[in-house]
Amino acid sequence: MSVGAILAIVLGGVLLLAAGVIALIVLVRRAGRARAAMSAPEARAAVESSGWTFAERDDSYVPLYDRQYDRTGWAEPFHRPPRATGATGVITGTHRGRPFVAATFETVHDGEHRPERAIWVAAPAAHPMLSATRIVGPQNTINRTIGMGGLQLGDEEFDRSFEVHCDDEAFARAVFGPELRALLLHDSRSFRGFVLRGEYLDVFDPVGDYRDPDQLVAALDLRCDMLDRIPAWSRG
Repeated sequence: MSVGAILAIVLGGVLLLAAGVIALIVLVRRAGRARAAMSAPEARAAVESSGWTFAERDDSYVPLYDRQYDRTGWAEPFHRPPRATGATGVITGTHRGRPFVAATFETVHDGEHRPERAIWVAAPAAHPMLSATRIVGPQNTINRTIGMGGLQLGDEEFDRSFEVHCDDEAFARAVFGPELRALLLHDSRSFRGFVLRGEYLDVFDPVGDYRDPDQLVAALDLRCDMLDRIPAWSRG
């Protein structure tokens, strides 16, 4: 058998193996999503057994969504802020002494309709919008050179790892004390950052089905851990 034929057989085997692995990964992911998705009755029973309230749909929370942008101001003068048109899978309650709202909002922004998951934990007071997003490599440095980078807080490791945006620099510096910076930098849980908007804190984290109390508690714990590490602020 020629060398070319042997190489062709080997290459074909590698490709078949790779295709099999990819197919297996797809099937596992699909099965995982299927297991994660709870029916509405299952979600209601699980949520209410945890002492929280559940509504399959409750559009009375639409004004709450809109208010988060109205209270913080909107930084894009040529674009209206996002608006909610409905709220489904609404869960409300208290976790570690803090009120929370978890829901899927149907939203519209610049004519585009999309669902938006929210797992909001109440902050001590309403304050300017603030976001911190994990970045990779020199992204923040590049953004700063074109006038789009975030605030620099004077912590080299943190400034290199997170891009912070807030119209109130004094507030941002008060929020990012040593304990919160340490959590954001070194916590092993999976998240890309967080946002403080209006009255609540939300986190950019992967949650399969927030209606599952186990997944919701984990998400709420992360948010509460962040709030616990933000120095007390006034309502001024």
